[in-house]
Amino acid sequence: MDYRGLIDTIVLKGAVRLSNNGYRLFSRTYPSNKRDLTDCAYTLPLNHTRYKHGDKTAELVRTQTYDGRIQVHTSKAFTAEYGYDLFMQVPPYLYYNTTRLTELTQKQKDLAKNSKLFMQIKIPSLHNLFLSPAFEDYLATRGDAIEHTDYAGLVWDYINTKTDLVKYGIEPYNMERDLRQNDLPIVQLDIAQNIRGPKVKDILELTSQSGFYARKQMRIWNNIQSGANIGSAVYQDPNGIEFRKGRKSSEIYKFYDKELQNAQTYYDAVYTARDFASNRSKRIAEDVLASASKSDRTLLRYEVSLRKVPSQRNAITILFARLTDGEEKELALWDILNNPIYSRVPRKILKDGLYNIFGSEIEKDITNFNGENTMTDTDILQEYGSKGLKYLGVKYLMDKGMSNDAIWKYLANAIRGNSSYEVVRRLRNEIRDDGIATKWNDGHEKTLDALRDIYKNSLA
Repeated sequence: MDYRGLIDTIVLKGAVRLSNNGYRLFSRTYPSNKRDLTDCAYTLPLNHTRYKHGDKTAELVRTQTYDGRIQVHTSKAFTAEYGYDLFMQVPPYLYYNTTRLTELTQKQKDLAKNSKLFMQIKIPSLHNLFLSPAFEDYLATRGDAIEHTDYAGLVWDYINTKTDLVKYGIEPYNMERDLRQNDLPIVQLDIAQNIRGPKVKDILELTSQSGFYARKQMRIWNNIQSGANIGSAVYQDPNGIEFRKGRKSSEIYKFYDKELQNAQTYYDAVYTARDFASNRSKRIAEDVLASASKSDRTLLRYEVSLRKVPSQRNAITILFARLTDGEEKELALWDILNNPIYSRVPRKILKDGLYNIFGSEIEKDITNFNGENTMTDTDILQEYGSKGLKYLGVKYLMDKGMSNDAIWKYLANAIRGNSSYEVVRRLRNEIRDDGIATKWNDGHEKTLDALRDIYKNSLA
């Protein structure tokens, strides 16, 4: 598997300035509160996502916030069609200078030239961008001009065919030249691997038994699901879990449920209208997934999100330097997609993340646990005696669908007295340290086997 297939989200952000006092940029923007595009001079077609916002979208959108700041960005329809978005925040004086009927003074020109702005380009999913019809059209018309192994060059040129940064007059700060791909360092890099079968609930219970992360470092979330009959409903089971150290962590490890999608991209799912998403999900469930087992139509996505947190830490530069024994430096698009020195880093990051969460358990051999050795209630009572009654009580709550984390809170509240916390803590440690839960619940071992397979094979 090529390492580029592990790279998901890329965010580029760097300091820029506007040439020609900003006229070249603002002349190509269109107010965000205007839906009628008949008087918009620069539009782009929506050939594949026209069911969202119409047949065309503005090339750039201009939005003004309540405090007067001007934001220049692409629309949601643009992101859904072309697979990336652009965002800039501009001081109001730069925009209003371009609306003046009188000639600007030299002081105003110098102010516009020396204003330091920050531009961000975000690719929600690199894999889906490569597979998008818009990128395929680009390869058929202009892709031959660039060597096909130059992935960074292809992506950068593709972006400039839709949002031409040279025509906008965007230059690197303090440099009189056109903006290049290496002028925008990477401030966020998401690396991901899909695992067929397990769900977040399995991982949540597994980390309670074998994990090494404290509860205060774990965040659990329930997404909203659109349904054909119920409208919108919150998932009952947690379908997202992440581990981080500190509130402003630059290293975040995530597990979240991602249903198998047919003819639907990542950014499609984000920006698709609710009624369309409901109809599509209903059609897929009826036509495609009806004969598939539940484990076959679910995907667990394991993701590591590396970020640059200003004045805190830059996990991207730190990890890439440590795993290659190199020096710390800001990485650009070429480093991530073309530089062979970093080709093994994404796999190492994913492997290290699994080891940090599950410890030496992830390095053990795959057991292919089939449930034959699962203990019955009678076996538990015979082996553990009176303590077995306590274990059966916990097993009863698990069989009723209560998550591992909720069980211990429930027991702590149910047992009255000052020693309730200590009693529950000892019981939990016994079940975890003696491996009792894995004997009565083969789901833990199956989940570990799936993670071990990824750790040993896909990420080898």
